[in-house]
Amino acid sequence: MNYQLLANGFLPISIAKESRLDYFNTLEAYAVHRDLEPFADMIASLEEEQLDRYLGMIERQREQQ
Repeated sequence: MNYQLLANGFLPISIAKESRLDYFNTLEAYAVHRDLEPFADMIASLEEEQLDRYLGMIERQREQQ
């Protein structure tokens, strides 16, 4: 999944151990009901969190200069 994210201009993400059941449930929603929305929402949320982390790192680096 991270390869596909990177290949399409997104950041790699990590699914926390505590969130794995939710992740598997989103995959099951697609497999059983062809409902991609829960998966897309989860990945979008994780992407947003990752982007916030990266932007925070950039801001801290700029403040140190």
